[in-house]
Amino acid sequence: MKSHRNAVAAAALVYLFALSLHGQASEQMSIQPTTQTREQLTKALQAYRETKDRRGEALTLLQLGIMDAGSGSVSGARSNLIEAVEKMRTQNDFVGAWVGLVLLSQIEMATGRPADAVSHIEGALVALNEAKVSTAPFRLDTFLAVSPVSGVPPQMRQMLDDPHMAGVIKSMLIQYSFDPITHDVYGSALILTGQLEKAEAELKTAAAGTTQGLYDFSIELHFGDLRFQQQRYDEARTHYVKALNASSTTGATLSIGDQPIKASIYDRLVRLETIAGHPDEAKRWSEKARELVKNATRPR
Repeated sequence: MKSHRNAVAAAALVYLFALSLHGQASEQMSIQPTTQTREQLTKALQAYRETKDRRGEALTLLQLGIMDAGSGSVSGARSNLIEAVEKMRTQNDFVGAWVGLVLLSQIEMATGRPADAVSHIEGALVALNEAKVSTAPFRLDTFLAVSPVSGVPPQMRQMLDDPHMAGVIKSMLIQYSFDPITHDVYGSALILTGQLEKAEAELKTAAAGTTQGLYDFSIELHFGDLRFQQQRYDEARTHYVKALNASSTTGATLSIGDQPIKASIYDRLVRLETIAGHPDEAKRWSEKARELVKNATRPR
């Protein structure tokens, strides 16, 4: 009975951690980019460097990179994340290296450098393969540094102190979270570089690896992008609508609301229907997008 409870708790931790990380990868949302917070992190980084605390240094660089990405400081985010990944690798911290590389790929896609995005996400795949054969356990401090989920139940902390359970959690994270996320992001980057056949293979791998519809909104969205590039507009529409339907559940679970996800899908549907020669449908989706913005800005 105790082992069953531990397994359930482990699955819950994986679920929360996976959602929080994928929320960051998809929306680049994490630590609030306030001046005060950044000053605190900068001072902490300086202190860690002075005391040669390599672990604290790596974690703080990761946090600064995430914050810079959220505030739009691309050069700062890129620099801090690259350094964080290098330091995480030397510490055999696959979580930190993986998060940094996935975020770097998202930054490069957002700034119109898809080839660099592909390079970073391929590095993330290498990190995962290294993690699969590594005996290093899952690091709780990395989870606390990058996850917006508030608090970790005491029983989960105890589980991570147990080498056996830490190994189980690590294996579950890789199989059910990191692998599908990485293949999904890889597929989206390949679409931007025009490698459509390879992108399709990656998205199929992502879809096969996910469970409980955890990443359906993102995988369906990227399948829609792929079909759009292939000018298979009816199929693209189907995938976008599936992504739209899945976005409500995902947004609620991530505690960020579904508006950012829906806005992106509405924009794609407007573009699709315009190019496909369906102006009335394009207008309908455009109106939905405007209503979404109106509701988001309406005083509560």
